[in-house]
Amino acid sequence: MSPSVSARPGRARPMAPEERRAMIVSASIPLIREHGAEVTTRQIAQAAGIAEGTVFRAFADKDALIDAAVEAIMDPSEVLAALAEIDPGATLESKVQQVVTLLHQRVLGVVTFMGALGPRDHARHRDSMSHRRPPLSEASGVVADLLEPHRDQLRIPVATAVDYLRVVVFGVSMPFLRAETDTDPVALADVILRGIAAELE
Repeated sequence: MSPSVSARPGRARPMAPEERRAMIVSASIPLIREHGAEVTTRQIAQAAGIAEGTVFRAFADKDALIDAAVEAIMDPSEVLAALAEIDPGATLESKVQQVVTLLHQRVLGVVTFMGALGPRDHARHRDSMSHRRPPLSEASGVVADLLEPHRDQLRIPVATAVDYLRVVVFGVSMPFLRAETDTDPVALADVILRGIAAELE
């Protein structure tokens, strides 16, 4: 009986250029959070399971890759899709808890990523980011639609409730504004719904 021969690993499935770029960006985001702009293309290539040269066939240089990662992290599509999955028939409390949790995660993701890049890259992206809408404003319409069926349960107009919710979530998610303890989104949602007083006479 002839000795067995180990099967050679198959070649990776061919990817369209944009698909490969997106895959490399996805692999780079957690590494940028960990290492900032000092991350190496070798580290990114290893995380993506590709040769380092493939990175430079997809991006002109590391700065171009970081630029693409910034665009990806700023893209609200993922959080908007998650908000759209919230059950329209859920209770007001359940909706607010889910909205606060998703928006809090969104802000923390952006803040930790941009914080890891540091001042040099902040300055490099300042012009490209100046045209962006205010934080979390892209979600305002979706959140308003979720709260609208509960307008009779609110003490303020829906639009005002959305604005307050957005401002509070953004504020507690910023490292230079929040307390030393991590924010519990469920507890924050409860405060937004009921205020800070246990009971008022």
